[in-house]
Amino acid sequence: MLLGRTIALDHDLLSRLRKTFDPKDLKEVESQLFELMADPAKAESKLEYKKHGGFFVFDLSKARRAILVEAGTSLVVVYVGNHDDAYDWIESRKVGIHPETQEIQVIRVIKSEKEVVIEKPIEAPLRPFSAEYLHSLGVPEEYIEPMRNATEEGLLDLLEGLPHPVQERILAILEGKPVAPPPKVRVADPLRHPNNRYRYLLIETKEELERALFGDWEDWMVFLHPAQRLSVEQNYKGPAKVTGAAGTGKTVVAIHRAVRLARENPDSRVLLTTFNKTLARLIEAGARKLAPELENLTVSHLDRLAFGWYQELYGKKPRMVSDNDAKAAIEQAISEQRLPEWASPSFVISEWRRVVDAWGIKELDEYLKVDRSGRGTPLNASRRKEIWPIFARVHELLASKNLLTWGRLARSLLDRASDLKRFGHVVVDEVQDLRPVQLQLLREIVPEGENDLFLAGDAAQRIYQTRVPWRHLGIETVGRSQRLWINYRTTRQIAEYASQILPAEVQEAEGESVSPRAISLLDGERPQVQVFSSPGEEIKALAAWLKHLTEEGFSPEQIAVVARTNKLLQKRAKAAIKQAGLAVTDMKDGTEGPGVRLATMHRVKGMEFRAVAVIGVEEGVVPNTYALDQQETEADRNAALALERQLLFVALSRPREKLWVSAAGRKSQLLGD
Repeated sequence: MLLGRTIALDHDLLSRLRKTFDPKDLKEVESQLFELMADPAKAESKLEYKKHGGFFVFDLSKARRAILVEAGTSLVVVYVGNHDDAYDWIESRKVGIHPETQEIQVIRVIKSEKEVVIEKPIEAPLRPFSAEYLHSLGVPEEYIEPMRNATEEGLLDLLEGLPHPVQERILAILEGKPVAPPPKVRVADPLRHPNNRYRYLLIETKEELERALFGDWEDWMVFLHPAQRLSVEQNYKGPAKVTGAAGTGKTVVAIHRAVRLARENPDSRVLLTTFNKTLARLIEAGARKLAPELENLTVSHLDRLAFGWYQELYGKKPRMVSDNDAKAAIEQAISEQRLPEWASPSFVISEWRRVVDAWGIKELDEYLKVDRSGRGTPLNASRRKEIWPIFARVHELLASKNLLTWGRLARSLLDRASDLKRFGHVVVDEVQDLRPVQLQLLREIVPEGENDLFLAGDAAQRIYQTRVPWRHLGIETVGRSQRLWINYRTTRQIAEYASQILPAEVQEAEGESVSPRAISLLDGERPQVQVFSSPGEEIKALAAWLKHLTEEGFSPEQIAVVARTNKLLQKRAKAAIKQAGLAVTDMKDGTEGPGVRLATMHRVKGMEFRAVAVIGVEEGVVPNTYALDQQETEADRNAALALERQLLFVALSRPREKLWVSAAGRKSQLLGD
């Protein structure tokens, strides 16, 4: 039913309501807002216009008020709180539409002399920028000169009074990034303007209001930042990529882009895939929730797809070799063939996994040509020829038992690529951890053309594969790429703590250096880092932290405990969760089920939670001693250490609000001071 008047909900307000209001209070808010929508004339007696500031005050109850602003024919809800707090909030703010950007802006009124004094300190980061330029970025006129003459500290204080989009642009300038003014677009309804559309959810029915307030609509489904929307809606004449640090919304972009392509091309098959089966299940659930009607959209884990394709092409189920059996075959091949003096068994195992099998290499001539630039130790042609008989023997041993590795399975599909069903469009999430042969396979199953292949990833979160230039795989994205740099998930405190694990720059697929950091506008608590004398003390403290979270209103399903190894999870995490009296769901068995989530650092990739405990971050565990000891040279060890850093970064960057880090004994050197 279309109602008498539409309302819109501010994104930040909606998030705050969901977190801080219990269902009973939310129901009261819903009831009163619905009355305002359905019968504006009847609700008018509860509306009070405040000429100062341009706000409306709406009585939700005897003690609670909503603050609204008028935008075209709609009312935008920007604040909900107790009576006194609401009026205090109004006194310090005003609303307007910025003449340059057309953004609906609720800003803090500059009152104090400290804020308005025009000084010329030695360091004023924005002084080189003209008033006209700052105004074009959305800075209100009364803020321009104070900001141009403020120190960096004073500038950050001023920014707190401005809307997030303006904060983002100014912070990007401080980071040294080029910032172009938003495009000038004129529309009749302010809420339809592209600079407002991602910040406000337009509500037209009671059902939409209920879904918004009670969480059936999640943020990522309706709020797309302009940079994210550009990645979703941009058309590319060939393969394209989007990169960005943790929390910048790459998975959101991948889901929305796949759905958009499927909707716009109903006669074309669209594939949305990733490397991790746990992440694939979450992406599939998200895509189905966003667009349950799409029958031409396939969402699946790539290995699962390849397994099915092999069965269709070869008429039999592939028998996949286990890691232990593959290692045994390599060790047998080493014992039967001559091991070069310069090589060790651990080097051969690593070379097999990261080069030979990762590329699906079958013959010596392929091995001689392959790009090993991501590996630590270079190998010339002579040494490749010397070690190849071992790999050839591994192939023979596995073939004699009809066993396939995942790399060899993908290569078998490539060998019969002409027989595979084609997709019109392919979208890949977490592309940095796909094997090279898998990327070659994806290139083969989608014909070259507009919007054919879209790759989303982050080099700083590479935890499995070594870096491979995509151009060597027949994938060229030069001139068709975008980087996301606003972190929408994690608080600034958590983001800064996690990113200090990483170097100042990381290398993307084509060798370009990028900063692994993103700008976070969310403020919160500093991470808690605790070192205990024994695992028993760590377990006791973790149990207390978990119990405290549930008492604060965190549901167990919003909490995850993460560790480097499954052994740590079973011995320490499960004991702590049991002490806290909570249920547990081990994510190796799936993402459904009640209780605190349990996951290794590898398995938690691509996920997010309100609160995360990363336990056992101690010497010998992180970085993993076994992983480093398998490396022969200093170069290989450094490459392995980089993967360990990135793995820890993945774990530390999963929480939205609270991060708890612990160690028993000596904490890992990767944590720094």
